[in-house]
Order: sequence, then C-alpha cells, then structure tokens
Amino acid sequence: MLFGFAICLLFTIGDLDAVENTPTGIPLIVVYYEATGSKTATTFLVLMPFIVQLFTQFNIYASVSRLIWTFAKDKGLPFSRQLSYVSPRLSASPRANLGVQVHPTLRLPVNALALVCGVSALISFIYIGSSTAFNAIVSLQAMALCISYMPPITFLALRRALGTAPQPGPFTMGRAGLPINILAVLYLIFVVTWMPFPQELPVTGSNMNYAGPIFGAVILAALLDWTISGHKRFKVPIAPKA
Repeated sequence: MLFGFAICLLFTIGDLDAVENTPTGIPLIVVYYEATGSKTATTFLVLMPFIVQLFTQFNIYASVSRLIWTFAKDKGLPFSRQLSYVSPRLSASPRANLGVQVHPTLRLPVNALALVCGVSALISFIYIGSSTAFNAIVSLQAMALCISYMPPITFLALRRALGTAPQPGPFTMGRAGLPINILAVLYLIFVVTWMPFPQELPVTGSNMNYAGPIFGAVILAALLDWTISGHKRFKVPIAPKA
C-alpha cells in the first residue's frame, strides 16, 4: 500500500519548489492541494492519515508498555521493581507471577504505561525547541528496529543451515524459509548500512543524520547499565513447567 501511495505522489507532486518551501512545513499538504485544487479535499486527505495515526497510538502504547513490563519482570531494566507493577490474575500459574507487584483494581502495567506516555510527551516537546533533535530521535527507531530484527533471523538461519532448527509453529514456509531468512538478513544489512548517512550535501548541523550517533549512545548506556548492575539483577526468563 505504501508503494502504491508513493507512486501516486510521484505522479502528482507538481511544483517541487512549492512543495519544498511550503510555509505550512508539511509538503504533503501542497501535493494534495495541487493534485485536487480543492481546500476541502486537501483537508479531508490530510485528516485521513491523522485519524489512522491517532488510533494506532493506542496499539503502540499497549505493545510498548507490555514490552517494558515483561523486560522489567525479568529485572532487565533500571527501576524494574516499579516498572513491573501490574494487576493480579495475570497467569494461572503462580510461578509465572513470582516477584511481580500487583495493582488492587486495574489489570494493566500502570507504571510502564505511564513511562511510555511520559516519554512520548517529552519527545513531542523537543520539536518545539529543535526540529533537528526531534527528527534525530524519530529516525533512531527505524534503524534500531532493523537492527533488532537481525540477530533472531541470523541465528534462525544458522540453525536451519545446520539442520538444528527449532520446531516450527502453526505457520511455516518449509524449504523456502532458509532462502527468505538469508534474503532478509542481506536486505537488513543493506538498509542499516545506508540509513545513518546524511540525506544531502554539504552536511551541516541542521541536516546531519544523527540516527547513528544516538544509536551508539543508547548501546553505550545499555552496556554501562549492564556493567554496573544489570548483570547482577537480570534473570534469564524460563518457561514454568506445566
């Protein structure tokens, strides 16, 4: 769908100078207006992705807060005791909930959710002071997401090549799985190699791509936390026996 949308934009982009130098700061508005010639249609088309993004925020908050809670439950984060605070009756197995604080009424990870909402709000405020800093933080997520895919796909491909692949789930691609894994890793290497590069020359402080340096800073912070206390508190998650 995104590919089709990009093709439509390329055929209707119109005056490039007007798009690049739009006073609204949102080039897509100019593209829509030049394609439709109607302010009403432009407003409607701009609102459509806004509404979609508004509703996707609920899914993002739900998924990210639960990732933080799960990692905190294994004591993999600073302030793990506070971030693993959640409601009772999470699992039928008492061992699965061992060491987890519970909320008396709510059935969700309250503190983890509050952390996600708070960080999201702070990142939004950064845009007021510096759009360059905001874009640097936003660009980090794409690079970090691609890098996070590489280890599991690589290890799965190695085990498949050695004939020791784990038992597949309900969906499997059979013999095509290994070639697709290899292709995915090669594609990710290509993407991660070019993603930190600046988008234009000459490189200045305002157009510099800071995704690489920020990603390196995050990795250093994680290693520092691991060296100081993480290796003492972290517990490898083990599935409870039935």
